[in-house]
Amino acid sequence: MDIDKFREEFKKKSVFRQVSSLDLSYVPDTLFCRDEAIRELIHNFRRIIDEKEQPSLSVLIHGKGGVGKSVTSRYFGKNFKEIALENDVKIFIEYFNCINFRTKSKIIRELLGKYTHGSGRGFSDDEAIKLILSKLIRDNGYMLLIIDEVHLLKPKEVWAILDIAETYGHQNAKLSILLISRTQDWMRIETERILSRLNSKIKLEPYDMEESNKILEYRSGLAFKDGVVHDDIIEMISQIVVDHNNMRHGIEILRKCGLYADKEGFEKLTADMVREASNEVYPTFRGDVVDKLNDQELLGLYGVAQSLLNNEEPYTIVDDAFLEYQTICETYDIKPHVKMSFRKYIRELNQLKIVASRTVRIEEDKRGRHLEITLLDIPAKKLVDLLDTIFEKKYK
Repeated sequence: MDIDKFREEFKKKSVFRQVSSLDLSYVPDTLFCRDEAIRELIHNFRRIIDEKEQPSLSVLIHGKGGVGKSVTSRYFGKNFKEIALENDVKIFIEYFNCINFRTKSKIIRELLGKYTHGSGRGFSDDEAIKLILSKLIRDNGYMLLIIDEVHLLKPKEVWAILDIAETYGHQNAKLSILLISRTQDWMRIETERILSRLNSKIKLEPYDMEESNKILEYRSGLAFKDGVVHDDIIEMISQIVVDHNNMRHGIEILRKCGLYADKEGFEKLTADMVREASNEVYPTFRGDVVDKLNDQELLGLYGVAQSLLNNEEPYTIVDDAFLEYQTICETYDIKPHVKMSFRKYIRELNQLKIVASRTVRIEEDKRGRHLEITLLDIPAKKLVDLLDTIFEKKYK
């Protein structure tokens, strides 16, 4: 492509008015269909504004992927700060996603750098927390710390974060915490000690057809110029959202359709664009084969996918997958089969070309070998979402 053709691409008309309103990080001015959750958050945290002593509070928002946990939390934080300022209360809102901040130490050092301009080197986590809290007290400020994908931290780290108020005294902490996690992931790290530090748990349910329509109409109105997205397209995408219980899919389909329309020079979105984008966002994944799997094979497949997701490696080993298989069985009160049977399910999945496996030598013991497993055709995250939906319908 020469510079003239490069320049011509920029001159093309766009179907978008504000494409950033379809970003996953976007926080809308109006949040639909989550009024009850917002009210519950308000009545949990309003004491920070109403009471002079400003207590420390901890709340968990949980639910399936794509039900609005992150946007609800960030919307609350954004507006809570505004109301606090109107009442002469200085609130700092800090958001961390544990996909990027995998340890408590990384979160604390990021806060230390921002609030004290120190690197954190030479300080323990406890010392760093004291410095941050001291700074908040000196500045007469208060922090609401929002931690997304919190299940990626170790349980002892989650407990340590929730225990900050107890450790330093509720009137000295000047810190409250809002945690976000998928229900399934939270169940793996939840302990009695962690539960004892939570003031409230708020569960969000998937959007229904009417709610999906309302949200997608609003988002498309922000994102696209008039006449680009017709009602039947919104309804079509809403049905996909309801089928998969995931609003993120719907918003991502809108974004992909818009980018395709711009690239090809179309002035409106079509049903074929939606079908193509839907397949990219949520692949069919050989549904006819999955439908034929028995319950134990599906549970075994979940063990493989969740293990890959946890380890973030191309392959997982049987022992790790078997542990995840046992966990999902316990979640739905199903008696897990022994490891020998689990290996048989893996062999069957391998024969069906759903997974691929290989035997490799163990480095620590040249005489030993173990079986490594990976997925074919679908990312682990998408497979976990798909199987979660299947299990909830089967075992609820």
